[in-house]
Amino acid sequence: MSTTSAPLHGPGLTDVRGMIMAHDAFRWSLLPAPALVQNVATGDVRRAAVVAGHVETILAVLEGHHTSEDELLWPRLLERVPEELAPVVHLMESQHEQIHDHLELTLALLPRWRAGAAAADRDRLGTAVGALVEALTEHMAAEERHLLPLAARSVSEAEWAELGERGMRKIPFRFLPTAFGIMRHVGDPDVVAADLAKAPLPIRAWLRLTADRAFRRYAAEVGIAA
Repeated sequence: MSTTSAPLHGPGLTDVRGMIMAHDAFRWSLLPAPALVQNVATGDVRRAAVVAGHVETILAVLEGHHTSEDELLWPRLLERVPEELAPVVHLMESQHEQIHDHLELTLALLPRWRAGAAAADRDRLGTAVGALVEALTEHMAAEERHLLPLAARSVSEAEWAELGERGMRKIPFRFLPTAFGIMRHVGDPDVVAADLAKAPLPIRAWLRLTADRAFRRYAAEVGIAA
């Protein structure tokens, strides 16, 4: 759900609502993650493997999402609207650093917990994931409030499509049906349809056939409400 009241599409604007959909997909995937970790029973390595795999996969997608922004969005905004962007540059940089630190710690703690599902490892990981989710939630809200309105006015449709395509290529191929299913679950149907239309025809057909089923199966396995 968008945290900005500024228009993100319409006459004279590039439709940037796809970023809201991506953020909502991360919210759906990661907000439950601290509880998912903490609810794994001590020694239950099978369940720990499922939850650890979920966290690792979503964090890989998140890293690709942020890398795409750093490569294609930030430089254009800094070049085109530097004065409007200046008040939030420090905030965005500090938030990126916090997220990076929490993400690195989470990834470092995951293998040990996955291997043994020890209570102490679970508690450390749960705390790290909680800190990461808190920092990420604040960052996404700040992006929606400050950056997306600027992007809608400053980035062309072609440039925005390039950003989306770059982010899509960074999603592990095996996870694409599930990722698209999550976006269908959380996103505005018009935005979902517009994003899907940008994919090659064979990919569109494949995702239409597989996404909903992959999403339901994944949500049930991980334990997140569909």
